[in-house]
Amino acid sequence: MSIAATWYGTAALHIVVDGALGVFFDPFFARPPAARPRIKADPRAVDLRPLDLILVSHSHFDHIYNLPDLVCRYPLAQTYVPAFTAQNCRNLCRGAILREYSCNLTESDSARIHTVTAGEHVEASSRDGSVRLSATAIKSGYVTFDAYSVLRVVFNLDFIGRLGYYWKWLFGFPAKEVLGWSVQVNSGIESQRVVFFGSLSKKYAAELRQYSGCDYLFIPLAGRKNILPYASVVTEALQPKAVVPIHYDDFFPPISYPVDYGNYVEWLKKVLPGAKLLELAPEQPTVLPV
Repeated sequence: MSIAATWYGTAALHIVVDGALGVFFDPFFARPPAARPRIKADPRAVDLRPLDLILVSHSHFDHIYNLPDLVCRYPLAQTYVPAFTAQNCRNLCRGAILREYSCNLTESDSARIHTVTAGEHVEASSRDGSVRLSATAIKSGYVTFDAYSVLRVVFNLDFIGRLGYYWKWLFGFPAKEVLGWSVQVNSGIESQRVVFFGSLSKKYAAELRQYSGCDYLFIPLAGRKNILPYASVVTEALQPKAVVPIHYDDFFPPISYPVDYGNYVEWLKKVLPGAKLLELAPEQPTVLPV
């Protein structure tokens, strides 16, 4: 079995199994010019085939802003989201959040956006039936921002001077339930399991142990200057064979900043020496090592 992963910054991730079945997590491409790294992909033009399934973790702008674009462009893809995400998409498409955004979701488009809650399962298969997928929504939560992450924004002159603009991005996308995803893929007699989070919470670490031993953990490392106390708890609970950092980039300055996760890497080497660290180059499809 071959799993190729393409990371588009933040938690936006496309994985393709055997070139036959594609899953996209947390669609967000709309980065401002100052964001780093630069992402060239245009959500209304980028080729994401195959795309059979879209899975969303929560309803903040940097996880769903371009969800309607993908739903419209890929009419065979099914989408599974927390309930608030569906409402935010409707508000976004009718211009109730950001006037500059427009996307005409038809009734058939909206019918492919399904709401789920923690513990529910999703099934999918490739067009030729060669790859089968089973995804389980995992109960999760938001990372708790530290003082550094909050104060550096509150006292930023650009943020203060454009408060109305940033306010819509920060508070125009309310969110309640947060999900992770455990995705089991099967091809022939081979099987691999991917665990994905869009936000990092250690609150439910004990419950994560039922997903222990996953092949790949895609772990977001944003929201705190020192992410180790959160990342270590989640990683230790899941005992992954490989770890792939995501969502550590400077995706929407001055709200965001690049996170140095070097201490997490050192912890990983010491505590889970058998786990591989896989670092993805943005927009570069990478076949994950077995």
